[in-house]
Amino acid sequence: MKEKQQEYQKNCLLGAVGAALLIAGDLCLSVVSANKADSGLYMRESYLSGEYPLNRIVILLVTGLIGMFFYAFGIKAIYQQIKPECKILRACIKYGGLGYVVSGATLHFLVGTFAYWITYLSAHIGREQAILFVDDYYNRFMTAIYFVYIPMIVLMLASLIAVLRNKTNMSRWMVVFHIIVWQLIFAGIPDILQAAGAGLSTIGYVCSQASGNTAALIWFLASYIWVKTRKTKK
Repeated sequence: MKEKQQEYQKNCLLGAVGAALLIAGDLCLSVVSANKADSGLYMRESYLSGEYPLNRIVILLVTGLIGMFFYAFGIKAIYQQIKPECKILRACIKYGGLGYVVSGATLHFLVGTFAYWITYLSAHIGREQAILFVDDYYNRFMTAIYFVYIPMIVLMLASLIAVLRNKTNMSRWMVVFHIIVWQLIFAGIPDILQAAGAGLSTIGYVCSQASGNTAALIWFLASYIWVKTRKTKK
């Protein structure tokens, strides 16, 4: 039992490392100057003006690949949280997590290519042509990429249901630290800021872009602390 608990704690910490690396990749895209004319994921003045440093894409790829490797341990920890008798929930975590690990780094990098292409092409063929090219690139690939979100949704929902139904090694109140809860909070910050009249801002980009991985970091650390402080349910 002690060995299993130690393995679980290790997986939580390694998952947190993976989430932190993925956050670093998110920051490579989102830490840019905001402009009132910005719209969407890549139609930003800092990209169109050539202000964006293209070497960040290399960091994005490296953090994405290494981050997803460590994130896989975190998914294993989520699997271990669920009681063995809950076979359907465990299966959802197992196969949803497998799909997410396989596709996560690809999605991480693909989003980065939008920033790369529009920055590079704006300087070589002009803003309008660059926008047309990236729009076409986006429309061709993103429809297929949406399928990547299916295993991620299955993974997160199964974990949330397990916590709410008291089917994990933790108390039900730990839902306040759950990935979905904090992802919604971070993703909602840009809308709250704009509703308050603050307009577009770099902090809004950061909260939106890094919401999922920051939420995962919170969940992995909270899960580790729960077991470490011996508050696990008997």
